[in-house]
Amino acid sequence: MKRVMKWEAPKWAAVGLLLFAVTLGSWMGKLRAQQMQSGGQAVTVSSGTITANQGGTWTVQPGNTANTTAWKVDGSAVTQPVSGTLTVQQSTASNLKVDPSGVTSPVSLASLPALPAGTSKIGVTYPYTSCGTTAYTAALQAAPTASTAIASATTCLLILNLSNTSAGALTITVSDNAGTPVNFLNAVTLNAGETRTYAFAPGGAKFSSGIKMQASGSGITYTAEGLQ
Repeated sequence: MKRVMKWEAPKWAAVGLLLFAVTLGSWMGKLRAQQMQSGGQAVTVSSGTITANQGGTWTVQPGNTANTTAWKVDGSAVTQPVSGTLTVQQSTASNLKVDPSGVTSPVSLASLPALPAGTSKIGVTYPYTSCGTTAYTAALQAAPTASTAIASATTCLLILNLSNTSAGALTITVSDNAGTPVNFLNAVTLNAGETRTYAFAPGGAKFSSGIKMQASGSGITYTAEGLQ
């Protein structure tokens, strides 16, 4: 017995319309992509990679400047290095202030405090005395054998050196030069070859109106130093 196949027209018509719609959608998509590429419209890519070429002059941020124009950078928030010669111009009448804490600076003698009272030598500073600041120095010499003033002004004697260079004992007398002399040494004996040193510190021994000296014979030598 033969089965008769019936043509189902609505079913095949639906299939044909579906195929037409898919083909038309694909064609429209390609057409739209071509229009967007040639017209400069935006293209959204959800995945994948698109290679694009740009010719001519680019306009980029900030300020929509051309790619041939250098950008300006604000460096005010950080310290910038400086090279070459830096010239500073003073705009006010006041002097510029310089911080010398990081370098060795010269010192002006005018800024140093005044020296204390006394006479200063290189490496030596005399202490304060009740006399003046004029140095008195008697170089090595023979002691006089008659009472003689070896200093004619009031003297604060700081040091006195005596030496007997003779072969026998001798005496020495040292006093001030006042109207009525006051003896410091009164006929003190120095043996042959003996040396004595009298140091008066810190203010020295004050001899009014000067210093007088007398040896009992030739052979005693002395040096003296003080302030007048």
